[in-house]
Amino acid sequence: MARSWFDYFMYGIAMATPLVLLPQVFKLFSDKNAVGLSVDTWFLFGCLNVCWIIYGLVHREPPIYIGNFLVSILNFTIVYGILLYR
Repeated sequence: MARSWFDYFMYGIAMATPLVLLPQVFKLFSDKNAVGLSVDTWFLFGCLNVCWIIYGLVHREPPIYIGNFLVSILNFTIVYGILLYR
């Protein structure tokens, strides 16, 4: 099946999405303060990313599984930081 311009656009979005979480990760670890962050929320975000990784692997869609793998690393890094600094 031929890919449309929108498919390629969404591939770019999938790869750029992890960049959105970087400020939160940097703030958490530079301030060493987890006030206002919910460990449950970030853990569930990470678990949902694992579901998307599996979906991407099953459907052989690298942008889905690679993008969600990167986001899951950041989500679980935030979970670690919350547990470390609460």
